[in-house]
Formats: sequence, C-alpha cells, structure tokens
Amino acid sequence: MTSLHTPSARMSRRALVGAGLAGAAAVPLASLHRAAAGGAPRGALAPAAGQETAASPAGWRTWLLASVDELRPAAPGAPSRAEIDEVVAAQADPSEATAAAIARWGTGPALIPWASMAGEVSAEFEISGMPQNRFMAIYHTALHDAVIAAWDAQVAHTRPSPGATSDRITPAPGVDPDRPSFPSEHAAVAGAAATVLAYLIPDAESGRFDALAAEAAESRIAAGDAFRSDVEAGLALGRAVGAKAVARAKGDGADAEWDPATMPTGPGFWRPTPPGFVETPFAPLAGAQRTWVMTGGDQFRPAPPPEYGSPAWKAELDMVLEFAANRSFEQERAALWWGTNSPAALVNEWTRELILRDGIDLPHTARILADVHVAIADSSVAVWDAKYTWWTSRPITEAPDLKTLLPTPPYPAYPSGYSAVMGAGATVVGHYFPEAANDMADRAWEAAASRGWAGVHYVIDDDIGLTMGRQVGRLVCSLAGADPVDGAA
Repeated sequence: MTSLHTPSARMSRRALVGAGLAGAAAVPLASLHRAAAGGAPRGALAPAAGQETAASPAGWRTWLLASVDELRPAAPGAPSRAEIDEVVAAQADPSEATAAAIARWGTGPALIPWASMAGEVSAEFEISGMPQNRFMAIYHTALHDAVIAAWDAQVAHTRPSPGATSDRITPAPGVDPDRPSFPSEHAAVAGAAATVLAYLIPDAESGRFDALAAEAAESRIAAGDAFRSDVEAGLALGRAVGAKAVARAKGDGADAEWDPATMPTGPGFWRPTPPGFVETPFAPLAGAQRTWVMTGGDQFRPAPPPEYGSPAWKAELDMVLEFAANRSFEQERAALWWGTNSPAALVNEWTRELILRDGIDLPHTARILADVHVAIADSSVAVWDAKYTWWTSRPITEAPDLKTLLPTPPYPAYPSGYSAVMGAGATVVGHYFPEAANDMADRAWEAAASRGWAGVHYVIDDDIGLTMGRQVGRLVCSLAGADPVDGAA
C-alpha cells in the first residue's frame, strides 16, 4: 500500500518553490491551497466501527436504485437444519485456502478488498486517466448501492445470524453475531463488483470475477457469518445492482463517435505533440458524458484562456520555459513522482487508509468511496468539456525545443485534468476526515503544480483545473451534508 505520507507529500512547499525563477509561478496555486482545506464540520466524520450505525437506511442517498428497498428480497424463512450443519462442518476442519479466504475478504469493511482490487485491475489492464475515473465511479456507486440495499433488507427482515442461531457455531474474529445476516453484505458487494468488472474489463479471463465473488461470498459461511441462503440472496441482490450500473454505463455517452472535421485549426489550437504525434486527440466528446452530480459537463466551464499571442499568453509560455531552465531537484522529483502515478488510484488508496485507520463502518465506507469517485469522475467530465471547448495548444507546440520531464498527453492543454482530479478527491476526503484536510489540500496543490514543473501544462491550466475540481468536490460534499443521516438537518 502506498503510504498516506508519500515521499512527494513530505516535501515542504518552501523546498519545492523556493528555488530560482520556477518558484514564482507556483504562487497562484500556493495561495489557493488553504481554501479547500478549511471548514469541514466535525459532523462530517463517519462513525467508527464501534459506534452504532443509523437504525434504518431509509434516508440514505442511492446512486443507481430509485430507493433503498427497490430490490429488497422477500423475507426468508428460518435457516434449515442442513444450512446450520453446513456452517458447522465448514468450521470443523477449515483448509488453509478457506482460512486465507476468510482473512482476505473479512478483514475490515466488506468492500475494502474490492476497492483495492479496482486499482490493481486498472494497472493490469492499463486503464488510466479519464477512462479510469469513469470506471471508478461506476464501480464504487454500484458497491455503495449494494451495501445500502443489503443493509435495508437486514434491517427489514432481522434474520438472526448463524452465531445467534446455534451455539455450535463460532463466529470468526470481527463477526458480530448480533447483526442480522440476511442477505450477506459480503455477498452483495461481491455480486455487484463481479458484474461491473466483467462489463468494464471485457479482456479479462471469462469467469475470473465470478470466481472471486464466489470465494468472497462463501468464505462467510466458514466464518460463521452467513448461511447458504444469506449468501445466495446477497449475490443475487448484488448482481441486480451491478446490472443497473452496467445499464447506466452503456448509456452514459462514453462510446460516442467524434467527427474529425469539427477540430479547429490555426495558431494557438491543439496539434499533435511529440513523442507520439497522435493525430486523433483523446476522448474529444468526453465532456458530454452523463454526469453524476453536475447538471452537465459545462456547469463549471471556465472563462477562455489568455488570447493567443497576447502578453498574458506569452507570460504563461515564458513561465513554462523558466521552469524548464530552473527546476529545483525537489520540483523535478515531484513532477516525476506525480507524473508516474494515477491520481484516482492514489486518492482511492489514501481514502482506504483513512477508513481503516478510523475503523469506519461498512455503510459509511461505501458512501465515502462513492462520493470521492463521483467527484473525480464529474470533475474529469468538466475538464474535458473545457478542453474541447477551447482546444488550447500545449506548451511544446509553441516551443518545440522545450525539454519536458514527461510525455505530453495527446489532448488540449487547458485546463489540467490531473489537477482537477486531485482537487475534487482532496476536497471530498477533507470533508469526511477534517483532520486530514490540510494535508490533502497540500497534496492536491503539489500535484497540480507538478504539471507545470514537468512542462506539459501552462500554470493557468493547473490553477483552473484545481479550482474546477474543488468546485465539483464541494458540490458532492453539499449532497453529503443534506443526507438525513449523522444528525444532519
């Protein structure tokens, strides 16, 4: 796991921006970083695992379901003798593989292993940037709704767990025998995750994610946490939620076809850049994709960048050239570190670390991760709308001898998508974990500034991208504040 305190994040701002002419350009971003850090109310924190979760999920937001009880399974009967005996037998002589599965899927909230897997499969199948941000939002909203739907059914049916049903059953560490077990929340999360992953990663081996879902769900039988009927109901519920996520994904506009004849030409407009000189810019219609919380991709569309050839435009280009000539060691290290890491995956990992540190319960874990990734996804749509509204050329197009630290991405410069993702993610994480807000804001600032230090963006790209991300993040935080849980008015 990447530590919450990354080598890059430990750098002092003075060390990063204090060297040479390059430091001057970072001032606009530095002046912004505290704006996102302050003010998150202590009440935004989710309760720890030892605290009582709200008695009913009825007031909770859902992303894919019309209501929390939309897919509620019918009330179960009492567990059969065969079901009880199955749990007893599974516990009598568990294999090493069974013990490993119990530990893998049962340590921490049920969706944490699946959230971790999202980053792993993204790396394995080379899903990054805008597609990864979309992927993460579809995936985590499905996990969220599966959790809330399972919780709703548990509260509605209050079926006693295996440990509360028979004194021959010993719950594994971390299993609360007083909690209802129908349907299994682990199985619901697993069913949703496998369904969404199978759709979003069609190149994966057939059945790979279903096999993992079966392992995760059935491990709860040997753990004394679920009966067979709990597992089956949970898997069915999760798959139904996953199907809704897939249906939404199929209609979100990500597969729209672009007409190259609409690309503007002339001075100041984007042109293919080295090293690849990719002729077709990446995802030119992504700004029109269906959003989660924004009214549309243009809701936070910024003003145009400085007019090409104007003194303001020349000042932006000159600053990038000064970066290239005067980078400090710390600036170069930061640019390379951020430039070789996925911002969505980093924020996901840091969020999971905070959740586990504070012992956050399952429903709140699901809400936090879904909110983080919805903010990231919508901020990306907003940035892509702006990129392909203004079609701004990259610095290397205007200064072909510019020595960049990273390859220039094949799409317009203004504004910066990396900066927006970090601004959005840091804002939501800071809302739920106020004591981490300043640290997260510092990271977002550094990540944004690093794009200019690397020479792939103008500083105004980073400034505006960071601001847009924070705007979207605050929009998501306002939804969390209005949710009638945790005593919110």
